[in-house]
Amino acid sequence: MRAKIFRGTVLLISGDTHLQTSLQRALLQGGYGIRGARNQEEALQELQATTPAILVVDRRESGFSRLRLESPKLPPLVTITYHPDSCDEQHCTMDLEDGATNAVCNAGPSVIVALVGAVLRRQRWERPAPTQFVSNGVTVNLDKCEVTVGSQAVSVSRTEFRILQSLVAAPGHYLSRKALLDQAWGEGFAIFPHTLDVHISSLRRKLNPARTNQEFIMTVKGLGFKLRSTMPAQDPASLHYYPLPSVPGRRLPLAATSKAGRSATLLSSSDSRWQHQTAESGTARHQPKTAAAGQGL
Repeated sequence: MRAKIFRGTVLLISGDTHLQTSLQRALLQGGYGIRGARNQEEALQELQATTPAILVVDRRESGFSRLRLESPKLPPLVTITYHPDSCDEQHCTMDLEDGATNAVCNAGPSVIVALVGAVLRRQRWERPAPTQFVSNGVTVNLDKCEVTVGSQAVSVSRTEFRILQSLVAAPGHYLSRKALLDQAWGEGFAIFPHTLDVHISSLRRKLNPARTNQEFIMTVKGLGFKLRSTMPAQDPASLHYYPLPSVPGRRLPLAATSKAGRSATLLSSSDSRWQHQTAESGTARHQPKTAAAGQGL
């Protein structure tokens, strides 16, 4: 089964529980992560704590005038309505004139998911992709293919770098074994079952030279691997598949996570200083590729 790509985090602003439930399901299936807020005040709190890729605002249940005034760098914003009697072309026109990136009336979940994807693709074309990730003392430079711990350069193999690249692109989220195998070796490439574990062990030694108890790459039992974050441990059973913006020219995965205890209604969440992508779970069953496809280990 093909691993999904993490496409971005959506902040949904609506007090309508039916809309939240419908869009949560559709967006998660489409490869997106979701954070929820019931009104503009909760949305402002979310924007201070996280960086969603896009805002989806329920026009009837909320507005976005306060967001525009109080948030200096607002992500792309789409206004929607789920109520047939509360929206017409004039409402959409007003939203666009007030600064919305796009506006739709009476759209179903599949249309809204498609619109979110179109807005994010346009944004990626207009904005250069980040090339360096820094967290917990580890720096990964994607352009130079360099890894440093503190000020010390760390030598990693090509395969180890691809594994690390996938993990840092999925901040705070686990990646399934299949997703990591597909990212590092290519889909369907035949390898021994424990080859991934050997490379993960090697990375752990190199990224934790002091041999502390805090492993930089954590095992999520029965699910996959993730980078250590400052979040408290979560119950794996509560995790939702949680996506991120794809980097042009690089294959980046889809992840999953959840977090409780925020004032906003969190449909799926994470708190991370990394800002990027993830992939879906699955088994590590791989079939041999055709002759030209794949690389050696």
